[in-house]
Amino acid sequence: MVKIGVMGLTGCSGCQCEILNCEDAIYKLLGKVEFSYFPLAQDSNSFEEFDVLFVEGSVTTDLDEEKVRKGREISKILVAIGSCACYGGVQSQRNDEVTIEEMLKEVYGTTELSVKVSKPKAVSEIVKVDYELPGCPLDKRQFVYTVAFLLNGVRPFFPKTPVCHECKLSETECLTLKGIPCQGPITFAGCGAPCTISGVGCQGCRGDCDFPNYEEMVSILKKNGLSEGDAFRFIKVFRGKQAQDGISKLISRGALNEKGA
Repeated sequence: MVKIGVMGLTGCSGCQCEILNCEDAIYKLLGKVEFSYFPLAQDSNSFEEFDVLFVEGSVTTDLDEEKVRKGREISKILVAIGSCACYGGVQSQRNDEVTIEEMLKEVYGTTELSVKVSKPKAVSEIVKVDYELPGCPLDKRQFVYTVAFLLNGVRPFFPKTPVCHECKLSETECLTLKGIPCQGPITFAGCGAPCTISGVGCQGCRGDCDFPNYEEMVSILKKNGLSEGDAFRFIKVFRGKQAQDGISKLISRGALNEKGA
């Protein structure tokens, strides 16, 4: 029996809830796999050995780091799920702007906490990650597909086309052309573009598509009314270190004003 674990670090547990929302697919999986560790869903859990371990949340405390290092040691395959695990998530968006002490003081009013806290990190910054399923939350269909792929010895593969591709398929009118800030041109598709279909610009929660053109994205966002600094902040809301690295490259070659960022 294939042993699967679902572990949560610092986050909202939304991705784990989305796994539970798979419903019929979960029932079918139970005949082929054993969820030996899934504290959000069951009382009896064994944290010993996994064929596949899914990890949600960013690495933000010493306990998070200890758990994910142990999880990596005892799992054959480790999959980061959700934007927090893949990129650091919303909580990491200001990592490059303020110190951890400033963060703690603003949120808790003190820097003295019962656990050791660091700036939020993606799981891949701590241990080797075999696959990533981004999103806020992750797309439950991709979770099911990934498990099915792995059970059949197939490497999970999801083309990193931009969200614009999904808008074309659904015949959704381009929000960028309507002057609505949207990150569809640089964001990894796979969600079905529910935001743009509802008239809300893509927020970029699934991270970068292949070859994202940050410079052009910033230019488009400025044309849609955002300042250069606000465009930068909009892009990095979910992307964490991924966006910070991308923007830093633009600054280093003079394509973006550092003061504006």
